[in-house]
Amino acid sequence: MNFGTRLRAGMILGDRYRIARKIGIGGMSHVFLAEDLRLPGKCWAVKESIDKEGSYGDIQAEAELLISLSHPLLPGVIDFFPPDGEGYCYLVMDYIEGVTLSEHLLANPGPLPAIRILRYAKQLLNVLHYLHGHQPPIVHRDMKPGNIMLTGCDELKLIDLGIARRLRKGGNEDTEKLGTAGFAAPEQYGAGQSEPASDLYGLGALLLYMATGGQFSRWQPGLEDKLRRTGLPDALIPVIRRLLRQHPEERYPSAEAVLLALEPIEVQAERTSGTKYKLSPSAVHPPKRKPAVVALLGTASGLGTTHTSLAAGSCLSRSGAAAWVDYDPASAVYERICNLLDRPEEAHVHGAGGSPVAWRGVHYYKRPPEGDISSLLGESYRYVILDLGTGGYAGAVEEFAASDIPLLVASGADWRLEDTLHWLARSGLAPQPNWRICLPLSGQAAAGLLGAALGGVAVHTLPYQQDPFQQKGKLTETLERLLKEQTTGRVFAKRSGFFRKS
Repeated sequence: MNFGTRLRAGMILGDRYRIARKIGIGGMSHVFLAEDLRLPGKCWAVKESIDKEGSYGDIQAEAELLISLSHPLLPGVIDFFPPDGEGYCYLVMDYIEGVTLSEHLLANPGPLPAIRILRYAKQLLNVLHYLHGHQPPIVHRDMKPGNIMLTGCDELKLIDLGIARRLRKGGNEDTEKLGTAGFAAPEQYGAGQSEPASDLYGLGALLLYMATGGQFSRWQPGLEDKLRRTGLPDALIPVIRRLLRQHPEERYPSAEAVLLALEPIEVQAERTSGTKYKLSPSAVHPPKRKPAVVALLGTASGLGTTHTSLAAGSCLSRSGAAAWVDYDPASAVYERICNLLDRPEEAHVHGAGGSPVAWRGVHYYKRPPEGDISSLLGESYRYVILDLGTGGYAGAVEEFAASDIPLLVASGADWRLEDTLHWLARSGLAPQPNWRICLPLSGQAAAGLLGAALGGVAVHTLPYQQDPFQQKGKLTETLERLLKEQTTGRVFAKRSGFFRKS
């Protein structure tokens, strides 16, 4: 580090971000945790860099690159401060809680279990497939343990795209030799140009690092026997060796090709472990599995349907990547969220179904064109939450009934219980086993009465929680219990209408 930080605890950046403490130091930056004064309880990571010897172009390029990306396993950027009079500039991005892979291995010496290595490998390949799929491809160039943040539940995020760049067509070699020794591909220091195959080399180095408990990241003679003694599947060894080939053309042609090579090895790892494991949904290649769709529909206005849907997104995002969709074509909730985040222009730029607005671990979308959410089902989400409002428009009831978990929001007032029965009769729907009928701000007596009127269907009460974006509160904890029993370990239905007339 060749420059000192100007930030201290208690300082306020841009009249909005109060610096709390330093949380990291990189080769070219300091990183701080900051509290958002406009959004109480929200924290961000502030990356401080300095413009020296014309480096501002690189810093600005990083900001523009990160802002253009949208993937659940990559950090989102919400603000950028260009260099001041002394050259200091700041990037404000998602604060990702967890420990780095290098920190984890220091605290837990020894090789990782094969099944965990496979989980992490598939998640990283998922991100690389996304980055390399851009035109031109985006090359991360710094696949190292310090840039892998373990976030719990065997899930991770790939952080620090500080030296990532778009592939230059016709380029012969990198203008700068950047990367981390032991994990950077040979061409990053030789006479070649970094390319997608360079990231695959970095992945191979990470796999070897995990399989040897942090002892090795480059292939050496005799490692085959050492790896076998750790319980690593035999079939994974040649995959690692191929990823670590000296010449890019000798490695796998793409991240997708590596994913295909890992599929049969997963079966072997499950058999070896003696337990039937399931990989984390965000680790699976998108076409292999669809996210769970949670649809919320209110029987009347003013019941808190949107409030409940936002809280559902907050609680589900704690266990997997979540997308929230403002599905009602007449709703302005998406625009209000953009204004709340001080990004009103995104309501117009992104529009219907475009790039999401990321906040507190959830990606927020406006209704896609024609109401077709199939494009979201192909993304790397574990959950898609649809706020259907009160319906009354084409496709609302069908979307509700075809969802994996339909959540009906009704009134708990004694004098309005019959309204729910009339609503069901008008809609042509009959409660199904996967439904969740909820009464916000109601008591158990009202829930019992409605449940009895519906023939014994379970009806749940929802407690008060002022902030629906709060990840730990009475409402989010209640929703977590209701939703997790439906989403844990189940295979979700195909999206074909299965509602029936009453």
